[in-house]
Amino acid sequence: MTCKEEPGLDLEDGAERIFLNTRGTNPEEVSPELVELLHYMENTNTAAPAENQKVREIQKRVEAIKSSEEVGVRYMQAWEEKVLERQAGRQEGRLEGLREKLKEQTAKKWKKGKTPEQAAEDLEEDPEVIRKIYRELEQESKNHG
Repeated sequence: MTCKEEPGLDLEDGAERIFLNTRGTNPEEVSPELVELLHYMENTNTAAPAENQKVREIQKRVEAIKSSEEVGVRYMQAWEEKVLERQAGRQEGRLEGLREKLKEQTAKKWKKGKTPEQAAEDLEEDPEVIRKIYRELEQESKNHG
């Protein structure tokens, strides 16, 4: 069996599928309940109260969840956590970039034969930070050379 809309899509996996289109153009071919459900799904925020009992039950549950303070708080907390994680990731990326840049600049000074103190003065950095980078560069040089 292949998908009519996507001929290259093979559906021979033993599963039965029902494809629903909320913007279908042949409502007379399906039940009125399904038409109402699809209309509700398409217009959840603006849908008028449903005539069908099952769709009304879905509407009630959706409204209860939307109006639940606890659910709203959990949603906002999850959203806030994502924002904070993103900000932390960006900050971490910036710091990593600055460290890489400092290491590149320090490596240039090291290759020119400057002492860690001279490099620190040229780069306006803490001499101990530059000494640490020099040790890393020397270790890397031994490992690769």
